[in-house]
Amino acid sequence: MIKLIQTYFKIVSALAPTLAGNQAFELFQRPLNKKIRKKEQSFFKVAKQFKIKHYLEDIHCYELGNPSGKLVLLVHGWESNAASMSAIGLKLAEAGHHVILFNLPAHGFSKLKKANIKMCKEVLLEVINHLNPKQPFSIVSHSFGSAVTAYALSKTTHKVEKLIFLTSPNKITQIFEDYANFIGLNQRAHRQLNKRAENILHEPLEDLRVDQLHKKIRYNNLTLIHDSEDKIIPKSNSIAIYNQWPNSDLDLLDKTGHYKMLWDKKVIDRVMKEFQPDEDTNKEKSLYALAF
Repeated sequence: MIKLIQTYFKIVSALAPTLAGNQAFELFQRPLNKKIRKKEQSFFKVAKQFKIKHYLEDIHCYELGNPSGKLVLLVHGWESNAASMSAIGLKLAEAGHHVILFNLPAHGFSKLKKANIKMCKEVLLEVINHLNPKQPFSIVSHSFGSAVTAYALSKTTHKVEKLIFLTSPNKITQIFEDYANFIGLNQRAHRQLNKRAENILHEPLEDLRVDQLHKKIRYNNLTLIHDSEDKIIPKSNSIAIYNQWPNSDLDLLDKTGHYKMLWDKKVIDRVMKEFQPDEDTNKEKSLYALAF
């Protein structure tokens, strides 16, 4: 199937680059794997479920823990769902936190067929506005969800206490460049792909860089956790973000994988360490991370 897609876009790029760019953008927005994994299914039986009205469709939300505890939002990644964050969510709930998870558009049980970072940003902001937190809250996000989180927070005045990115892409322009090269778009088709994205975002793609969005975000500290051999999102993305964000930490771990990290004990323990009451919030950046 991949070979057929690549052959198709190479031919259409040469004959009709505008059409190729438009079709590539439509394909890019479609999550191809929406399956609920077996180990995720039990989460939906234990979490309290509720819905938030939104013009796209109702947002499926899930609640764990003490409603009077400190609020923590969990944001899943591309082609995933709320339950992918459940191992972390259940640990946070056990520690007394008020944990909210939700499905992004076209993910989980969503009936939508496509999603993009603008749609996902709007949904996260709708969840935050619905909860209307009176105190700074925290967010733990994974992969694409980290870019969504940074983008959404850059559009609100809400203050975040702790941000934890379990990997993150950095530049959206790099994502589109890698995608264009992978499916075989020529330069003209690639420019059209970028143009379609900018028309939706209503801002230049170059402005959507996670390493620069900290300037528009009210936060206390950011922790980046990344597998040093991640094959989906290279560690260079988190390193670039770490180098630009004040009050940030970077932990490069081994053999946690990209998706599997969400169930890895080392990663979960590292996340929980950030929420320990006696944590030194003014900790210095690790010597290991400073080498980059």
